[in-house]
Amino acid sequence: MLKKLLMAAVALFFILAGSLMLLMGYVFNNPGTVFNAFNSVADRFLQGEAHEENEEFFLQGMEELQLSSRHVEMEVRIYKGSTLKVRLSGKVPRFEAGKYILQTTEKNRLQITFLEPLASHWIHMNVNGQELSKTTDSQLKAEVYLPESYKNRINIETQEGSVTLHLPKDALYELDLQSIQGAISNNLEQAAPAQVEPQNVGHIQVRTAEGPITVQPQE
Repeated sequence: MLKKLLMAAVALFFILAGSLMLLMGYVFNNPGTVFNAFNSVADRFLQGEAHEENEEFFLQGMEELQLSSRHVEMEVRIYKGSTLKVRLSGKVPRFEAGKYILQTTEKNRLQITFLEPLASHWIHMNVNGQELSKTTDSQLKAEVYLPESYKNRINIETQEGSVTLHLPKDALYELDLQSIQGAISNNLEQAAPAQVEPQNVGHIQVRTAEGPITVQPQE
């Protein structure tokens, strides 16, 4: 009985080894077909799903507002409401769920951080010397709506994400725009009144490492 089991195990081993050799031979002789199949499977697996978050924050007593991210694109607009409204939308990997708007409060400072899905989700393949890598299909954009009555300090920081400010022509803001490698474009011409009260002037500071900074009039 034991001899039969050993013979069966040996036969199964040779069958599996032969199948593996045939499969490897097919892969090396038909890399194009394998890559096409890999692309199809990887695209389906890594395809992002629609994601949206909406948050609202009270700014009473807050002397400073900090908005920060690494890669998330930010668009800032002014509106006539009294609260800070944030909408984060785009695509995230289907196998990663969670909130990407992080709020922290320290004394009179409100910090909003826009997080991103983990960048470690990827597939790498090497067939007969040809390499192909696939990363997750994820991209998020933050739309920030600032109350026009908020005139305290606003700091915006990103690494690679772009920052676009949509400001009314009749609103007064002191702008401080700096980027290490990103382009800076200011297309806003503010209409300065005859008399300016310091408490009516807002202060917006934007810092990026590589992301471009754009200022344009709000429609």
